[in-house]
Amino acid sequence: MAKLLIVEDESATAWAMAEGLKDDGFETATCGSAEDALPLLRAEEPDLVITDLRLPGMSGLALARRLRSGRKPLPVIVVTAFGSPEAMAELEECGVHAVFPKPFRVDQLRRSVREALGS
Repeated sequence: MAKLLIVEDESATAWAMAEGLKDDGFETATCGSAEDALPLLRAEEPDLVITDLRLPGMSGLALARRLRSGRKPLPVIVVTAFGSPEAMAELEECGVHAVFPKPFRVDQLRRSVREALGS
């Protein structure tokens, strides 16, 4: 079973994503900031990260860059309510798998997660 880390500062959105992905057989962990995600990345060793673009402190873009440049680059999916053309270009440049504008459908997110994991 693949492990997913969801980094989302809106608790209701994080919960909805986690529950929807659990229904599809994924193991999920959630946190509210990129800074909180860093120790979880080591402890949980997720196979994929879903992050909001706008987070308190470190942005989802900065987190995605960090995850994509590591020894074992992790697939990253970004969700955002603030998708400017500049941000979209930067996300594409750093190699995120997909970007979903809020609100989005969980079935689309599930499909993208499966694609990113190659399953």
